[in-house]
Amino acid sequence: MGTWGTAIFSDDLASDIKSEFRDKIGFGKTSIEATEELLNDYSEEIKDSDESSVFWLSLALTQWNIGRLLENVKEKALEVIENGQDLDKWKDDEKSFKKRKLILEKLKEQLQSEQPKQKKIAKPFIRETIMEEGDLISYKLKNDKFIILRVIEINQDKCGDRYPFIEILDFYENEIPELRELEKLNIKNLDKDGGIDDGFIKIEPSRQFNISSWGKRDSEPLNRLKVLSKKTKVKSRKGTSPMFWWRNFDNQVIKAFEQN
Repeated sequence: MGTWGTAIFSDDLASDIKSEFRDKIGFGKTSIEATEELLNDYSEEIKDSDESSVFWLSLALTQWNIGRLLENVKEKALEVIENGQDLDKWKDDEKSFKKRKLILEKLKEQLQSEQPKQKKIAKPFIRETIMEEGDLISYKLKNDKFIILRVIEINQDKCGDRYPFIEILDFYENEIPELRELEKLNIKNLDKDGGIDDGFIKIEPSRQFNISSWGKRDSEPLNRLKVLSKKTKVKSRKGTSPMFWWRNFDNQVIKAFEQN
């Protein structure tokens, strides 16, 4: 887990706790149910003194912000602040130590004040896919060219998102040939041939990658996907596994194939 600042949520673990608690509430869980699930999911982190403090502080602040602070969570967070447990990891940096201490003092005051009324949390967007492991799928690009996707596996995270881990065959034509011809094709290395940019950073080379929807308006393009064959032989290769988004996918693929 990484920490990039002294604020309560300037930490990977804290950010995860915040988003997961809110998601659970959005799915209709009570504050007690959501908290119990987090206690179970993060049981190992809670045993670690450094991560335990992050867990309780971030959970307490998240609950207070949306009007769902449980008394036992409040007590745990106040105990962390009072015993100085959280400040131990900041003691080697005097400037950060002072900042964190001030933040904890403000948090203590906030947690002891009257929390706001319960806020309605929208049901989270869940990514879904029609694809299955072993599927060989044609995809029609916006320029009417066809490419061929092979599904290596389907990933599912603890939030319920399901998305395929795929590779692209070296095919870029106006018509789809016979299946036996497709089976002879090599894998297209998009990174090497075209360069992949997810819109934020340059992604390291990979011949296989995850692909999913960015949001509700970027759903899997079902009308352009067609399953050609099922249960084909697949093999996961070593390397990085970047996440691509459907909203950028056509441009990335067209660039890779046409710049040769």
